[in-house]
Order: sequence, then structure tokens, then C-alpha cells
Amino acid sequence: MQENRQPRNWKKSITIALAVIVAIGVAYVIGAFFVGPGRVKAEGGVISTAVLDMPSGILPATDTNGNAVTLLVKIAETTEARKAGLNNVGAKALDTTVLLYVHPKLQTSRVTYDMTGIGAPLELAVIDELGNIVAVKKVGTNTTSISVTEKHQWVLAAKEGLLGKLGIAKGSFVTPGDIRRIG
Repeated sequence: MQENRQPRNWKKSITIALAVIVAIGVAYVIGAFFVGPGRVKAEGGVISTAVLDMPSGILPATDTNGNAVTLLVKIAETTEARKAGLNNVGAKALDTTVLLYVHPKLQTSRVTYDMTGIGAPLELAVIDELGNIVAVKKVGTNTTSISVTEKHQWVLAAKEGLLGKLGIAKGSFVTPGDIRRIG
């Protein structure tokens, strides 16, 4: 008994296989485009464009024991940057982000800082015109704003516990006038 076999059409088989591979590749790229950012946001790795656009600097400081400490900070020196602050920055991104709010002169009346959408509890180190840290304030994740009533010219903001790990507390000293910009 003889079989009626037709020769395989290789050209057609290869074309179909390539079309399937291309379709899978396109689906992967589309999936990564839509799912990727959501996954980063869900894992707390989001950092706002406002913070990314702020200049970076190295801030010399002295901890409460008199030891030299160097802080890598983002500098919020414009009205827009101070208003944006750490709003909508994810918890993971806050693990390493320290923000220095810079005022052009000593603030002698209450100043309110917007805390909308912060991704983790924060602490604010309030710094007077001489560089002394005069207060450390805690900020919860549901807090929309915090008022600083102490006279100050600068405020350091970081995830709760980070400043303490770096030795920065009430009684520490920073020298924002000696900040060295990088990048």
C-alpha cells in the first residue's frame, strides 16, 4: 500500500513560525509597557519627575557625637520644588532619598510643607540659620501637610529612621552653605 504524501511546503511553514514568533514578541513588549510601570509603582520604586529634576548635592554634616557625616541630597530650592517636595515618591525610593528644602532667608513664621501622597512615614530635621538642627518632626503617610513653627532656613526630609541611621538628630549640625552640587 502506497501513501499519498505531498512534499512539505517549507516556505509556508517558516512564514507561519516567524509570524508566531513576531506576535509573541509584540505581545511581550506591549505587556511590559503596560504592566512594568504598575509593578514598579506597586513595589514602591516610583520617584516623581519633580524630584528627578531637582539638582543633587553633597551636604557636609556633623552628628550628635561630633563625627563628620556626608549626606547625598536632592535640593528643593525653588518655590515649585519646595511645593512638590517628596509628594508621590514610593516607599522603596524613599529608602535612599534625602531632600533638602532650601529657603533664601530665615523663615520666622510658620511654614507649611505639603506631604500629599508620601509613600512612607517621614521625618523632617528643622535647621536654623546657623546650621543647627533645632527639631525633628515625624510625618505619617496619611498626613497631607505639616507646619514648622521653629525659625528655620532649611529642612531635611527623609524616610523615618534614615536620618537617625546617618547620625542626624536634634543637636546635629549641617552646613548647607557648603553644599557641593553634583551632576
